[in-house]
Amino acid sequence: MNVNDKELIEFSNLVNECCAVMDHDYVAEWLQKKHPDLNMERPIDRFRSGGSKSVYQLLYFIEKDEADL
Repeated sequence: MNVNDKELIEFSNLVNECCAVMDHDYVAEWLQKKHPDLNMERPIDRFRSGGSKSVYQLLYFIEKDEADL
């Protein structure tokens, strides 16, 4: 498996996790939107820069109604 395949799988997993937490139609917009719980970074930028753990943590707190979309 090359790097691009791995990145695609990781991104697909992120999108699937987002879909479990929010309306499917909102996922693309949410990934592109600056978020206060990510220091006003966009979730997709944080994910790409190696901060996937913080994005997944945010999704967890959103699911538990402890953070806003």
